Amino acid sequence: MTGREDLMLGFRLAVGGGRGSIVRLVLSTVGIGLAVAILLIGASAGTVKENRDQRAFAAYVRSEPIPGVAPLIYGATTTDFRGQVIALLHLRPTGPGSPIPPGVDRLPAPGEVFLSPKLDELVASDTSGLLRPRLPGRPVGLIAAETTLNPNDLVAYVGTDALRDGRTIYGFGAEPGFDDVIENGILMLLLLGLFLLLTPVFIFVGTVSRLGGAARDRRLAALRLAGSSLRQLRRITAAESLVGAAAGLVAGAALFLFVRGSVANFQVFRFGVYPKDLTPSWPLVVLIVLVVPALTVATAWAAQRHTVVEPLGVVRETAPPKRRLWWRLLPVLAGIALIAPDLGVASGLGRVALIAGAVLLMLGIPALLPWLLERVVSRIKGGPPSFQLAIRRLRSDSGTPSRVVAGLCVVLAGAIALQSLLAGQAALEADHQDATAGRITVHADGSVADQAIAAVRAVPGAADFQAMRSMLVDANRVDSALVAFAVADCATIEAATTTTGCRDGDVFADPLLIHKGQSVKFTDDDKREHPWTVPATPRPLAKKPSGLVESLGLHVLATPAAAAGVDLAAASVTVSLRGTTGNPDFVELVRNSVAPYSGQVTVAAYTGKRATDEARMFDDARNILLGGALFVLLLAGVSLLVLAQEQVRERRRALGALSATGVPVRVIVRSLMWQNGIPLLLGIVIATATGIAVAALGKRLFWDGLYIDWAAVGLLAAAAVAVVLLVTASTLPSVRSAAKAENLRTE
Repeated sequence: MTGREDLMLGFRLAVGGGRGSIVRLVLSTVGIGLAVAILLIGASAGTVKENRDQRAFAAYVRSEPIPGVAPLIYGATTTDFRGQVIALLHLRPTGPGSPIPPGVDRLPAPGEVFLSPKLDELVASDTSGLLRPRLPGRPVGLIAAETTLNPNDLVAYVGTDALRDGRTIYGFGAEPGFDDVIENGILMLLLLGLFLLLTPVFIFVGTVSRLGGAARDRRLAALRLAGSSLRQLRRITAAESLVGAAAGLVAGAALFLFVRGSVANFQVFRFGVYPKDLTPSWPLVVLIVLVVPALTVATAWAAQRHTVVEPLGVVRETAPPKRRLWWRLLPVLAGIALIAPDLGVASGLGRVALIAGAVLLMLGIPALLPWLLERVVSRIKGGPPSFQLAIRRLRSDSGTPSRVVAGLCVVLAGAIALQSLLAGQAALEADHQDATAGRITVHADGSVADQAIAAVRAVPGAADFQAMRSMLVDANRVDSALVAFAVADCATIEAATTTTGCRDGDVFADPLLIHKGQSVKFTDDDKREHPWTVPATPRPLAKKPSGLVESLGLHVLATPAAAAGVDLAAASVTVSLRGTTGNPDFVELVRNSVAPYSGQVTVAAYTGKRATDEARMFDDARNILLGGALFVLLLAGVSLLVLAQEQVRERRRALGALSATGVPVRVIVRSLMWQNGIPLLLGIVIATATGIAVAALGKRLFWDGLYIDWAAVGLLAAAAVAVVLLVTASTLPSVRSAAKAENLRTE
């Protein structure tokens, strides 16, 4: 036969070889299609970043004066509505040529607002009527889609003629070289996580390519008997594998297009992408189209390297060569050598070394696991019959299950390391649980403080007020630094600090900072100075964690009598209060009460553990990586399921013989569970140790201490065990069918 005829024969065997061939083709298509879709999403990362950068560049405000351009007075404020952040961009033109922000064709007039599409939807869906009063104007149009940074951004352009203390700008759009908004450490961890989540995909492709290996060998033996050469058999094998790869490429492309169409509704720690962002670069698409079929063919050929296909049958090597250890340690040692030296994560070399070292450590898992599994099962003796059957099977073929489990363990190790790194950073960024839980804090600038606080006090159910008036103090320090000063009554001071026995006339501060009789100067929001002489010896200022004193960063706290004679009318005011009505929208009522003072009043609600934006970002990143790890765990479970079903099909005669000799079906099922579970349990131990080692070596990214997220470790390990149990349970019908006496028949 010619080469073309060999390929055509392989194609016919793949699609017309009976029910078994169709089942294998469907499984291969589904498995490779899922892997291709994931690879196409990963290949879109460059386009996502490029498009996001372009939108960020377009919205960047430029303060450099431009001749002939009337400047625009620009002020940015935010408001929250039921946990969603709304950005209000206040715009006041100074002439007809003032710059226009992206997404609109004109500037809003005073009393007008342009809304982003998602904000317009939110306003339309708000049946409570609490959001509309928060908008300082009448909606007159929409900001063009795909001009906001993220699809779900809530943005409003607000026209005004009374903007005070705004920023003077002359245009929108950044010059090339504008830095990305994502912090380098977060980006580095997410890139590492993307690599770790993609690694098992290639292992899965290789596993799927081995489907039907025994049946394929029997067909090739028949062809060998008919006169085919070994070279022809390799071409036929390649053609069979290429059929599944081609079908998988088509299925993967279809799945990717489906995901692409709905990606706008998906959001990752407040970052989202538009459908056009999810466009893989053509070089990477070509690479995927070439690599996936090549990997399937190479895997199918590699599966036959210990198999001799002769005209009278198939012979497999019963004693596989002993695995060597020395080369398997090389990636681990190289990874430690790259991570251990402190090259500095701020430098490009340091980031590359850290990522490369972590990748090499992860690659050490699939290299070490087969060797370690081989050594472990060779030393196990005894146990119940089901356990002994599993050990005997693993001794004869430990490579196949270890390859599947290796991909899962790479994900487990990476997830453990990244979860620990992110948990440590989130722990540093987050504030402590304290008495501020359930409280609302309102901060008002001095010019509107009295009006805003009066409006807050008028909200139904507002109670338990704690108020402080704050300014900056020049304490005549050597470093010329100003210190934060506040005036509050004794009830507020005792609630916000650990102080007891407060009396009007007391002053609280570090005695080394100020002393009795010292002359200092206050500076209020209007930059006016007020002289003050410290009237009493300061008592220690003992702050409560995350209390009002700590949140304001206060250094000096005085009672009203101690600050007598100081004009506090222009000082900013911070008020903490609680709601007593049980209304879940109480905080929205408070925000609406101060809406007329937008830009000069901020409202924050604390419902337990307070967290900064950075802490929320780290927490969101942890959740995303944990979700990705669980998804790839599911992918590994599919690999185990495919492998288990294929093993049952290939060993149906052996299972029938076991059943005929009196071995119960439940023993056979338990042996399959041990056969999948032993490599997995061993892999979990290796993955946990590797993940902790990577976290220990990479902890200098953010902090000095080592944080291990044992909850995530336990969740991932439990999910892996659950996958094994589910896979084993799913094979029960196939085992019952295979353990029938008629499977012993032969012709």
